[in-house]
Amino acid sequence: MAFTITFPTSGPCPDRTLVSGWLTDRGEPFETEGPGTISLRAMAVRFVVSPDQDALQAHLEVTASVPLSRMVDMLFGISVEAGADVRLAGAGELTKAALWMVLADEQDRIRIAETLERAKDHGNIDAIMKRMWAVVSALRPHCDDRWDNQRQRIVRLREIGGTDGLSIEEAQWHAEDPQVGDVVPVPVDGAIHIHSLTWRWLSEAYPSIAQGAHSH
Repeated sequence: MAFTITFPTSGPCPDRTLVSGWLTDRGEPFETEGPGTISLRAMAVRFVVSPDQDALQAHLEVTASVPLSRMVDMLFGISVEAGADVRLAGAGELTKAALWMVLADEQDRIRIAETLERAKDHGNIDAIMKRMWAVVSALRPHCDDRWDNQRQRIVRLREIGGTDGLSIEEAQWHAEDPQVGDVVPVPVDGAIHIHSLTWRWLSEAYPSIAQGAHSH
């Protein structure tokens, strides 16, 4: 999953020379891609710099093995140099700890997906899914949460209509041609960090299968 970070400042957007200098001072190897893009070599991070922009942007790709602390430290180091806050698209301004938690939940979602794929080869996917469903259900009682193999993430099954159900308008974000009475999977997001907690259990319960999810 891709994330976009912006660094809004009261002055003009930092140019490529400034951003390159900040990265060099931090010891981060990089290469330029055209006049307005700087890509890091050690992490999937691209800085987009343009005088036409209101703010410097960074586009991130989280993987199962990317060092998140290094990534977050680098982003906040750039924010200090730019004199800017760190804002995550869709979430707003975040502290260093809050950004790390968001990215960690995404990383652990990827690790769960990779582990379950290996479990298919081991022949014990059904047993793992049954036990994992019990753990996921315990995290949010009274919510019908489960792992969605197609979306490769934890979702909540919600009915359209009724007192506590989704509206047709809300359901259209998650399903094609939704109808009253349909049950649709809605991604579980927010402060609970449900993938990180589930990964904690999965990596301890099945260490031999899980260890490959962050070793490549």
